[in-house]
Amino acid sequence: MEHYAIVDLGASNGRVIVANYENEAFEFDVVHRFPNVPVISNEGELFWDILRIFTDIKDGIRIAARKYNNHIKSMAIDTFGCDFGFLDDKGRLMGNPLHYRFEKQWELSGEMHEILSEEELFRLSQGPCNRIMGIYKLYALKKQEAFEYKYGAHLLMIPDILNYLLTGKISNEFTNATMTLLTSQKTRDWEPQITEKLGLRSDFLGALSEPGTFLGPIKASVCEELEIEPIDVIIPATHDTASAVAGIPVKYPEKNWGFISLGTWALAGLERNEPCLDPAIVPLEFGNEGGTYGKSMLLKNLNGMWIIQQCRNYWNKENTAGKELSWDDIVVLAREAKPQKAVIDIQLPVFNGMPANMPLEIQNYCRETGQEVPETVGEIAECVYKSLALEVRSSFDGVMAVLGEKLEVLQIAGGGTQNHLLCQWISNAAGLPAVCGPTETTAVGNLLFQLKAAGEVDSLEEGRLISAKAEDVYELAPETEEAAYWEDQYAHFVSVVHA
Repeated sequence: MEHYAIVDLGASNGRVIVANYENEAFEFDVVHRFPNVPVISNEGELFWDILRIFTDIKDGIRIAARKYNNHIKSMAIDTFGCDFGFLDDKGRLMGNPLHYRFEKQWELSGEMHEILSEEELFRLSQGPCNRIMGIYKLYALKKQEAFEYKYGAHLLMIPDILNYLLTGKISNEFTNATMTLLTSQKTRDWEPQITEKLGLRSDFLGALSEPGTFLGPIKASVCEELEIEPIDVIIPATHDTASAVAGIPVKYPEKNWGFISLGTWALAGLERNEPCLDPAIVPLEFGNEGGTYGKSMLLKNLNGMWIIQQCRNYWNKENTAGKELSWDDIVVLAREAKPQKAVIDIQLPVFNGMPANMPLEIQNYCRETGQEVPETVGEIAECVYKSLALEVRSSFDGVMAVLGEKLEVLQIAGGGTQNHLLCQWISNAAGLPAVCGPTETTAVGNLLFQLKAAGEVDSLEEGRLISAKAEDVYELAPETEEAAYWEDQYAHFVSVVHA
């Protein structure tokens, strides 16, 4: 049996997992969990606490190495996309990276698109012009004459920074680099026309690596600090969505399947052999993001579990009864809530932000749009889950119409598949069967690229056969007796959100 360490860093927490792998089967051992809490500066800027994250990762590596007697074959890190930091010419980190939810970094997007239109940026990058993408932040840093922009020697995405701190090796991985919108997915390299047209520096952009590349061992000083033997570091698909999609156990490959990577974000899309170049997808907020094994992901970034996470945080903060609301409690209350015609536009900035009282924002939106106002925890949760399910349908309906294709099955992956109610509602709203799981699909994808580097996996299809052996994969069919209800709800959703 071989032991592989997986670092999966999400927007709200991180885990260090050991995959125990033998004979094309695996089991996961989560050895360390830690919160990922952004920090706010005295100027109100929102940052990732990168050195705190690095410290927590090191703690997890130490625990893993000791638990498995220093027999860790390799390790790999995946994280969210979009955000980056800089090293100076001496290799020192130049401050904490800005957080993609810091809205002020998007304020110059209009000015930027006067120089390079969304249509032209899509033509060059093939990516979605979502304002959280790295290009908007980089343009803002240029206009602000930010110190790190002016004097930085290397631009590194979040996982590239963490890999550098562990190994001392500078790298830029392809799938995460596409989240800057500075690459061409047709060439799988940086696109010089983008930086030239916007007058952006390109000299701090390094050569791109493909997933499954060997980076190097953890450097001696870190090994000495942790009292461990050196561990080889592999570059996986460092963008967690790309790792998650690679780890999907495609049950019906002969059918036209779509995926939903369901976590803090809900990434709804299709795996394609080539990026889609039809500009009609741009107003639908779809775009291409870097996939693995030469493939591309045509997807839309939907606001996923973030809204209900913020609601739960508020409810538990205000709860004086002493018992914390669990996720299971919220699901039960949503299931038992009276059916109502209350929906929200989950894509609005207010629902993507960090308001002090998310339930109140939901109620205000319903009130302002002339709808029933959800009052209880269950009613608000029902509204959020239902709105997400309906937005998934709307998004797929729009892009499939452009492609002239019909979707036949959904593959729902990630931590959100633990919420069987939400997955059933997504199936009901779309009127499509769904294959759900594994819960740890991102970690599975991370593992598969370590197996690729070790010569254990030769293809995407071979890796997915391994993923299919996970125990928490289940299938759902749309509930036919609920079909009329969901059609009625969808008509109401379209009239409120997409009128």
